Amino acid sequence: MKKVYMLKYFISFLTVIYCFSIFSQEKTNDSLYKSTYGIKLGIDFSKQIRMLTESDYNGLVIVGDYRLFEKIYIAFELGNEEKFIKNEVLNFNTRGTFFKAGINYNVFKNLQELENEIYIGFRFGSSKFDQQLNSFTIYNIDQYWNQNNIENPISFNNLSANWLEFIVGFKAQVVKNFYMGLNLNVNRLLNQKSPENFNNLYIPGFNKVLENNNIGVGLSYTIQYQIPLFRKIKN
Repeated sequence: MKKVYMLKYFISFLTVIYCFSIFSQEKTNDSLYKSTYGIKLGIDFSKQIRMLTESDYNGLVIVGDYRLFEKIYIAFELGNEEKFIKNEVLNFNTRGTFFKAGINYNVFKNLQELENEIYIGFRFGSSKFDQQLNSFTIYNIDQYWNQNNIENPISFNNLSANWLEFIVGFKAQVVKNFYMGLNLNVNRLLNQKSPENFNNLYIPGFNKVLENNNIGVGLSYTIQYQIPLFRKIKN
């Protein structure tokens, strides 16, 4: 239900921004204008929101893109995440870094001086991380015997994972050179290095890993500042 709610919120917010952009464009004329080319740098603000709402999470993600052509942007992400998970069976934490690189294609036609984006994109993601298993419980279906709780911390180092990511989102210029955005991503795990006799349950950058399912989803909010490099005249 949570994923469905996020998807509905994403679509509604996207529609509002699209209508706002159309309204703004109708107020301008059809004369020549210059389109800005530059580098946008910022953060994925959803990680900071998550840190406020989840005491077992810590992370920072830097996002950026460079406008290569009129509709095409080179995009990247660099991040660090730590996740602590405790349930009736396991107690462990994961810590590591990741990067993503790919392209965005802006499907939105801007008029005049507007630089908004509604885009689709692809990423290749890679993560290096460590895990520590603090304790675990051996489940016994025979109720006459107590469960075996093993409290012997075990560290698993130099783990890794690679994945592909499809992304759809938008960015709106709220004030000159400042952008706010929202995107939805669907991930497909390609490969992973797992500990012996233990699975990767959380991968930094990819998010939660489900057993026998290599698909993951995520939602991000971004705040970015554009460093203008040059401008091109556009008809």
